[in-house]
Amino acid sequence: MADFRKWLVAFAVVAILLAFAPTALAVTTAPPLSCNTDASTPKSVRGEGVTELNGDIVLTCTGGSPTQAGQIVLLSNIHVQLQVPITSRTLGTVAVGNSTSTQMTSEAVLMIDEPFPQNPFPGFVTPIQGSPLKQVGCIAAGGQVASNLFMVAAAGQTVGTCEIFGDGFGATTYAGGSAAVPAPQYNTFQGIATTNLTTGYATVDFLGVPIDPPGSANERIIRITNIRGDMTNALATLGSNPSGVPIYATISVSGQQSLTVTDSTLVTAYVFQGLVPGAVKSVSLPQCLLPSGSPSITFAEGFASSFKTAQIVDTDAYTGGVLTALKNDEDFNFQPQNIPFLNYYTETGFTPTLSAGSLMLASTKAAPNTIGVADTGTRFLITVSNLQNGVTLTFPAAVSGGSNSPNLELWIVPNANADGTGGTPSPSSGVALAGSWTATGAATSAFVVYEVVADDPNQIEQATITPTVAWKLSNPPALGLGNASSSTAGATVSFAPLEADASGFVPPGSPLPTNNGKVNTAKIGSLPRFKSTAPGLSNLLIIYPCSCNLLFPWVVQGQGTQFETGLVVANTSADPASSSTGYANWTPTDQTGATTLWFFGTRTGSTAQIVREPHPAGTAADPPIIVPAGCALEYILSYGSALNCAAPLLAGITEGSISTAPGTGFVGYIIATSTFQYCHGVAYVNDINDPYHGAYYEAIEMDTPFFLNSLTRTGQWGEMQGH
Repeated sequence: MADFRKWLVAFAVVAILLAFAPTALAVTTAPPLSCNTDASTPKSVRGEGVTELNGDIVLTCTGGSPTQAGQIVLLSNIHVQLQVPITSRTLGTVAVGNSTSTQMTSEAVLMIDEPFPQNPFPGFVTPIQGSPLKQVGCIAAGGQVASNLFMVAAAGQTVGTCEIFGDGFGATTYAGGSAAVPAPQYNTFQGIATTNLTTGYATVDFLGVPIDPPGSANERIIRITNIRGDMTNALATLGSNPSGVPIYATISVSGQQSLTVTDSTLVTAYVFQGLVPGAVKSVSLPQCLLPSGSPSITFAEGFASSFKTAQIVDTDAYTGGVLTALKNDEDFNFQPQNIPFLNYYTETGFTPTLSAGSLMLASTKAAPNTIGVADTGTRFLITVSNLQNGVTLTFPAAVSGGSNSPNLELWIVPNANADGTGGTPSPSSGVALAGSWTATGAATSAFVVYEVVADDPNQIEQATITPTVAWKLSNPPALGLGNASSSTAGATVSFAPLEADASGFVPPGSPLPTNNGKVNTAKIGSLPRFKSTAPGLSNLLIIYPCSCNLLFPWVVQGQGTQFETGLVVANTSADPASSSTGYANWTPTDQTGATTLWFFGTRTGSTAQIVREPHPAGTAADPPIIVPAGCALEYILSYGSALNCAAPLLAGITEGSISTAPGTGFVGYIIATSTFQYCHGVAYVNDINDPYHGAYYEAIEMDTPFFLNSLTRTGQWGEMQGH
């Protein structure tokens, strides 16, 4: 960077030479003012992002003749467009002079000679020698005036300009300090949002910017920042390109000042996948046991610094002006990001420190809804679909990146909107989603939102969220139709907040509206915001039925046969591992479930053809028969049912029963279906008049033995032992 102060020395030397010069001087022509673009700082940006910050556009200018002392510096109009839509936030309208026309202001900012703030953060960063030591703002809308920025002109001042005066040799034009220019003049200019009439894309213009030529011996630095772009179309062309998709910006200049820009098209960003897909890992659990596992959702960066905190805070660490330690928003003591040449690695852009009213929505504290300030850090939206009735899925309040990403931390946003906006991150308590899906009901949806509150921009990081699954055995999870098939809850994951406006087009012109403290994305859109690129619904939680199915092939009672039948269904899931001392070679499998008897009458005139008992199962009037582990259901057709059990019933359970109604006069077979995995049964058929004469048989186990490769008609695996 050239030393602007050298102009003082140069001016003195010229004065001395003129004193000894002959009367007739040869006339020399200064080289024209020209600027070279600097393409050395393009940023890596997320292809899912709608409002991605591009790298700054830096013009290094030389040549031309400095404006004479006391003369108005000629004005230039600078137009910026990207190959993608510009999505920098609009911040309200400004009147053009005394007319009724207005312009829409943008958060995009143009600075000349790297103006340094009076309250820099971090405080140890030093200004470039010769740069202005105060940021002085002007809206470059072709209608800015000094006395009242948005209404009328000052006496004697031309309406519609950001006027400054030359110092005669260019050294102190913007910084001040000379006799002609004693104080800093306008050096920080707010742009206006415009529209490319060909593409319809939003662009940015800086109208009436005073550019004082520096002459041929030194340089003038022009920096354009806070240019955001919609990268979602570029993501589609990324493929497996490891170098990313380049994003080009084009600069054009017109106006009073003759200015040539070489290499007017430059790369300002490279698009990469910001969020690695394949984040959801499902878990399958049996309905009849308390859950012993959890699904997981992993958020992994596609490149370093893809995940960002909202804004710089007082605990962040820098060394020599370079970020060297983790970002940390956990105290939310946000600071201004007001040093032009510093990369802060946050969702917030450049936040100039200016006096109140000098720019539209400027703030000395970089407050919300002001120039450059993001609404949130990077957020993640987890949408859970069809969470089973009876299931509670609790997401933790705080999630760290673990040993591989020790500086990454996410906090849940308990009161966020469904699009990921609004709310405040908190590590205090998790969020519990209560399932309500049933096989006969409509689809359901619930969501949770997390925000990045700490990260290391120099590392590729990831964090895994493991929600806790819970249900009560007295209210087991809903299954598929007929309780015979599994049920599946799914999830989609994406960056957040999600886009809610027509990205790329100039949105309505008003400050960012809020509604009960939550961002109203339907009008302006949140910073940042993203397009959901989730590959579709991924399995999250699979609940499969615990089932054991027994066939009693010959059951008879009365009907002129003088026979009676009794049967037993035993829940044999209690085993040696269930004892207090356990058993090393066994896995505890205690399961409690319901048993239902299905009567299929086969003789004409039988009192029951097809009857389900209890029927319908699970209603208050006819509750299910619950059989705990180690217990048995006994049923004699002419006497009804009883539970043979020493174990206490589950709390809150009302035990059902089967009356004599379906069994009286019945001839046929019975299928017993149970919602536990291990069952066995026997039946005893005897002469009613001589109960000691009869025969036992074992129920046929209808499920497929575990050692076979294909399932039977029940679709369930079982422990076939005898038949």
